[in-house]
Amino acid sequence: MPSTFIPRMRGWLSLLLLMFSLSFASGLSAQSQSLTDSSRVAGWRSDITYYLQQMRRQHYTYRSRPLPPELIDAADRLSRNIPRYSDERILAEFEHLASFAGDGHTYVLPFGSRKVAAHMLPLRFFVFSDGVYVIDAFPGYERWIGSRLVRVGDNPAEVVIDRMRGALSADNRFTYLWTVPAFLSFQGYLENFADGIRSDSIALTLKPMGASDTRVKIAPVPAPPFRGIPKLLASRMPGAPTPPLYLSNVSQNFLIKPFSDGVLYVQFNQVMDAPSESLAAFATKLDKTLTDTKPPTVIVDIRHSNGGNLDLLPPLLNAFRRYEQPNKRGRIYVLMGRNTFSAAQVFLGQMDRYTNAIFAGEPSSSRPNFVGEEVPIELPWSGAIGSISDRYHETIPGDTREWIEPDIKLVLSSRDYFANRDPLLEKVLAAAKQKR
Repeated sequence: MPSTFIPRMRGWLSLLLLMFSLSFASGLSAQSQSLTDSSRVAGWRSDITYYLQQMRRQHYTYRSRPLPPELIDAADRLSRNIPRYSDERILAEFEHLASFAGDGHTYVLPFGSRKVAAHMLPLRFFVFSDGVYVIDAFPGYERWIGSRLVRVGDNPAEVVIDRMRGALSADNRFTYLWTVPAFLSFQGYLENFADGIRSDSIALTLKPMGASDTRVKIAPVPAPPFRGIPKLLASRMPGAPTPPLYLSNVSQNFLIKPFSDGVLYVQFNQVMDAPSESLAAFATKLDKTLTDTKPPTVIVDIRHSNGGNLDLLPPLLNAFRRYEQPNKRGRIYVLMGRNTFSAAQVFLGQMDRYTNAIFAGEPSSSRPNFVGEEVPIELPWSGAIGSISDRYHETIPGDTREWIEPDIKLVLSSRDYFANRDPLLEKVLAAAKQKR
């Protein structure tokens, strides 16, 4: 008998036992449910069974080993609680199941389901070095922009975030800083992780700038269509100064801007071809600029780059390697952050491996080597959508680091953000000047 047969057998036995327990629990609850309620419970339970089957069949890690016992236990708990959970909370619980895969590309979204209408607070949050703040709002709620989120329901905001961080898909311990603010607005997550939440109105304690704490009740609104986690936008505070460069061109995939004192700034916001220029053509243009001007300092800003097509990266990487080879005194600084993920993480790893780049900012949301590829999945009963990752990316062979540590560290504060300042770029420019 091959040595791999026994653990594989155990995995299938665990799955069969779970399917039996789901069927048994479904039979018990059906006695006390109306026909509609019992159909709903049975439908969600069939989705749980299907999801575990797909994890076992598709996921890179669990194709060859048993599903984690913690995942089996969490699925069983969810099955038992379906009769008392709202549909939106169940979607949040499915994301919890996805988190046991241990990677950021395996997830279930709180929106997009055929049967579940998603609702959310009309506010957008961000975690700064000094707390959680409202950075954007739907029309009619703009007065709360700039307010600090003090409490959610009956809990301090930090408690709710701490509860969420272990139940969201993640590559490393910093991923939650990127994902939590987005999910914090969704009703299902608030029901799951905050106490004292009502479905018709969410109690928040907000502290506007220069004012006292204010407890308000805000009704959730239908969630609009989303395309991933929104990128950071320029300050929307009334009277805010002109946005800094890194917040002025977020929707543009890449750009080159010469600074004074021989600094060349390269913003790389997405690993994708732009509508009017391919990444390969941009890399050729950058290569020529580097060759012709030989700037002593090159700053590559990937703080907004959350992925794309990693097969497009080689020409860009080669341009930076060719810059370094004849320019022994030339320095490359890479500005990274929590939004640096997926294909952008591959770029980060390649720059770490093949160049002498100096990294600045905060850790990215992924590892040098990670499981990550979005393979779409749809749950058959609810129509909930997500992804199960089936590929491993080893950018730096044998590297076991959880993240690439920044050489120059900085976490953005709310004061700097709302004033449209870029303290990281200021810090890097100062460091580059000292090294000349």
